[in-house]
Amino acid sequence: MKKTAHVIAHSHWDREWYLPFEKHRIKLVELMELLIETIDKDPNYGSFHLDGQTVPLEDYLEIMPHRAEKVRELIEKGKLVIGPWYILQDEFLISSEANVRNLQIGIIDSEKLGPYAEIGYFPDSFGNIGQAPQILRQAGMDTAVYGRGVKAVGFNNEIGEDNQYLSKYSEMYWESPDGSRVLAILFANWYHNGMEIPADPEAALTYWNERLPRVEAYASTPELLFMNGCDHQPLQADLSEALAVSGEVRPDIEFKHSSFPEYIEAVKAKLPEELAVIRGELRSQFTDGWNTLVNTASARVYIKQANNKTQTQLEKVTEPLAVMAYAAGMEYPKHELTYAWKTLLRNHPHDSICGCSVDEVHREMMTRFEKSVTMAEAVADRSAEWLSGQIDTSSFGKLQGAPRFDGTAGPSVPFVLFNTTGHRRSGVVTLVLDVCRHYFDGKRAPHDQYAGLTGYQPGKLAIVDAKGNVVEAVIVSKGLAFGYDLPDDRFRQPYWAYQVEVTIEANNLPPVGYETYSLVAADAVQSKAAFGEIVTDGGRVLENDILKVVIAADGSFTALDKQSGQSYSKLGLYENTGDIGNEYMYMQPVGETALTTEGLQADLEIVENNSLRGSVKLTHRWQLPVSADEKLDLEINSMTPFRERKSQRVQETREVTIQTVLTLEKGDRSVRIASEIDNTVLDHRIRMLFPTGLKASGVTVDSIYELAERPLKPEAEWINPSNAQHQQAFVSMSDGRHGVTVANKGLHEYEALENGDGTLAVTLLRSVRELGDWGVFATPEAQCQGKQTAELKLIIHEGTAIAGEAYVDAYQFQVPWTARQTDVHEGKLSASGKLIDWDGERMAVTALKVSEYSGDIMLRMFNVSAEPTSVAVESSAGLNGIYKSDILERPSDAQVEGSLEVGPAEIVTIGLKRV
Repeated sequence: MKKTAHVIAHSHWDREWYLPFEKHRIKLVELMELLIETIDKDPNYGSFHLDGQTVPLEDYLEIMPHRAEKVRELIEKGKLVIGPWYILQDEFLISSEANVRNLQIGIIDSEKLGPYAEIGYFPDSFGNIGQAPQILRQAGMDTAVYGRGVKAVGFNNEIGEDNQYLSKYSEMYWESPDGSRVLAILFANWYHNGMEIPADPEAALTYWNERLPRVEAYASTPELLFMNGCDHQPLQADLSEALAVSGEVRPDIEFKHSSFPEYIEAVKAKLPEELAVIRGELRSQFTDGWNTLVNTASARVYIKQANNKTQTQLEKVTEPLAVMAYAAGMEYPKHELTYAWKTLLRNHPHDSICGCSVDEVHREMMTRFEKSVTMAEAVADRSAEWLSGQIDTSSFGKLQGAPRFDGTAGPSVPFVLFNTTGHRRSGVVTLVLDVCRHYFDGKRAPHDQYAGLTGYQPGKLAIVDAKGNVVEAVIVSKGLAFGYDLPDDRFRQPYWAYQVEVTIEANNLPPVGYETYSLVAADAVQSKAAFGEIVTDGGRVLENDILKVVIAADGSFTALDKQSGQSYSKLGLYENTGDIGNEYMYMQPVGETALTTEGLQADLEIVENNSLRGSVKLTHRWQLPVSADEKLDLEINSMTPFRERKSQRVQETREVTIQTVLTLEKGDRSVRIASEIDNTVLDHRIRMLFPTGLKASGVTVDSIYELAERPLKPEAEWINPSNAQHQQAFVSMSDGRHGVTVANKGLHEYEALENGDGTLAVTLLRSVRELGDWGVFATPEAQCQGKQTAELKLIIHEGTAIAGEAYVDAYQFQVPWTARQTDVHEGKLSASGKLIDWDGERMAVTALKVSEYSGDIMLRMFNVSAEPTSVAVESSAGLNGIYKSDILERPSDAQVEGSLEVGPAEIVTIGLKRV
C-alpha cells in the first residue's frame, strides 16, 4: 500500500521566550505577511496551521489592522487553520478554570472568524493533565495531538504489560479518570520532523531517506505525519515546489500538503483494532526524570503567586459577586470580565507562566497581572456595592452607633460579609470599618479639619447580626484615615474617617451567600466581652479547642490533634540546597548535603493574641553560601549540560533573614504559615519540610479538575535524585486513619520524600542564573533577590483529604472573604441570603459565571473522588429551570429534576436560567 506523507506547514509560536514579546511579534508580522503573499502567488499552496491558538491573530492584527478581512478570507477558505485554544498554556500551572476559559475564549473568537481545528493541540506543554480527554470530549472533540508526557517504546516494538504509558505507536488512546477517551497522536519525532524540505532533488532524496523510516517506525497506519516548521520557524515559501520534487525522488510515497483535519480523518480510517490506552496524567513518569521540565513549577515563584492572586480574584470573588448581582437585576459585566480574562491568559503560555523566559518577559507579565487583577477588583467592588445597596438593613436602624464627630448620636454601621466560595464557610474574619466620617467642607484646609478631629473617641463598640444577636468580636481603634466617595452624579467627595479594625467569627455562611452585621454602641445591646487567649507560655504555645501547637527553640513546631491524640513534630523546618540548574530543571551540586534550620535559634515575638486569633513571629538569621563558584559561569557559557556540571557552592556565607508568622484561629484545625525570606544569596533553593510520620504509599495532590493519586516511589526508570512534582492548591498524605494536608497560595512544587517519615517538602524559593534550553541566556532576575513571601496552611484531619474534607479547607484558603460597609436602608434582598445551595458529597465547585452563549448562570463542579455521587442544586428566587450543560456552557434540553447523578471524576456544568 502506498504511504502518504502529510506535510503540515506551521510555526510553533511562543509569544515571548528568549526574546521579549514585541521582538517576537515583529517576526510574527513578517511570517504572516509572507504567508499572505505566498498564498496569493502560489495556487498550489495548501494551508498553514497557526499553532492551535488564536492570540497570534490579535497580536498580528493589532499591528496590521487593514489585514482583518484578508485573514477572515483565508480562514473561511481553509488556508489558515486556527484554534481551538486562545493561547498554548502550561496545563499544570494554571487553574482548572483557566484551562477551560482558554478553550472557551479560543472557540468563541474562532467562531467569529470561521471554521477552527477541532483538536486538542498540546505541542509543547510540559506534561499533560489527566482530565484533558474529558474536557475535549465535552467540547465536542475526539482527538488530541501532543508532544510530551509519554514515552513510546519505539524500534523494539515491545509494550510492557503492566505499563499503561508505553505504546509502540505514535497513535494511542488517552483516557481520563472518568473514562472519557480520545485518540491521542504523539509527536514521536517532535513537531519539526518535516521542516526545511529541500527543493533540490539530490538533497530531497537524502532528506526523505533519513526521515521517512523514523516516522514509519512509530506510525500505526500508512498515514505519516511531518511537521513543516518549528519554534518561530519562518515560512517555507517554496513548499509546493519542494513537495513536487519529493514526489519525483520518492514516487513510492504520496506527498501531500495537508492539514490536521485531513490527516486525522485519514488516520482514523486506517487505525488498527488494538491500540495502547494511556490513562490520566502524562508527567513523563516512565522516563529517567531528568527532562520533565517539572522544576519550572518553582522558577520565579513570584510569577506563580501573582497568577494565583489574579485567578482567584477573577474566579472565586469577582465572578460570583457579579453573578449574585446579575441574579438580583444588575447587568452582567461581560466585556470587563472578558478583558480581564484575556489579559490574564496572555500570561499563561508555557514559556511565560513557567518562568522560563528572559527577564524582560517576566517584567511585562507582572504589568499584565496588575491590569487583570485591578479590573477584576473594580468589578467586584462595584458588584458588592450594588448588592449591599439592595440588601435590607433597616432592622439595624433602631440601634444606636458610635457618636458622630460633633458628639451627636450616630447611626449603627451595617456591613455585609460575602462567602463567594462554592461551599459553606466558617472562619475568623478581619475588616476595617469607618465609624463616622467628616466630609471636607471647603471652608478649612484638610489638615486643619484633621487637627480638629484628633480628640474623637468612639466609646465602647459591639457587633450584632441581623437577628440582633451579639457576635463575639475584637475591635481595635485605628484612628483617623483619609477616604473618598466617587458618586455617580457628583464630583468626588473626600473625607476624614475614624476607623476601627473588627475581627469576628463567621459561622456557616451558605455557598455564594451573605450575612449582614452592624457595628453598634456597646451600651445599645447586651454586649459580651471576648475572653481568653490563644497564645500562652510566652509565645511558645498556640491552642484552641482542636489543636495545640508547641513551638521549639529552632522555630519548628509540634501539632497535637486534641480530638484524636495524634501528634506531628518537627514541622516547619527550612531546608536549603544549592541549585546549579536553570529555569527548567533543578540541579543540586554533586555530593552536597542539604542544610536545615534544625537547631538554629529563632527569635520569638507575639504579634496578635486574643480569643479569636493568635499569631507568633519567628525570626531566623541563617548563614548560607553566597553563590555557586566561578566554575558555574564557565559551564553555562560553554553550554555544558546541567547534568554534567561540577560547580559547587562557595565557602563564603551571608546572612539570610527569614521571618515566619504562625497563626491559629478559633475553631480551626489548621495552622497558617506566612514566610518572608530576605534572599541575599544566589544559586539555591529553599523548601519547608513537614515530616508527617505517616506510613503511606502515595499522596493525594490537587491537580486540574482532579485530586490525583501519585505514588511515593517513582518508576524503575527514574534516576533523578529529585522527584519534585506539580500541585495546585495542596498535597496531602494519609495512612487511612490520620491525615496531613499542606495547602498553599501559588507554590506549585512539592516533593514527597522517601525518607521513611512521610515528609512533604514544599518549595518556597528557587534562585537560578540562566534560562537554559538551546542557548546562553542570562536571567539575573530569576535569582529572586530581596524579600520573597510564601503562604501555607497545615491542615490536620482524620482520614484522607477527601473523607476528611480537607480539600474544602484548602480551596477556601485561597479565597479572601469579601466585606462591604453600607448604611441603614430598605432593600429587596433579605439581610441574609444565598444565590444557590447544593447538597452532595465529594464535590468541588470551580466556577459560577454567566454563559457567553445563553446568558444563563453556570455552576461548574467536579467529583473529587473515584466513586459515583449525586448532587442536588437549589436556586434562589429569580432563577428558574436547571439543566446539565457542557464545558463550553452551551444551552441544553437535559433538564435536572431532583438529584443529578455524577460519575467518578466527572466534571459537570449546571445551567440555571434567570427569570
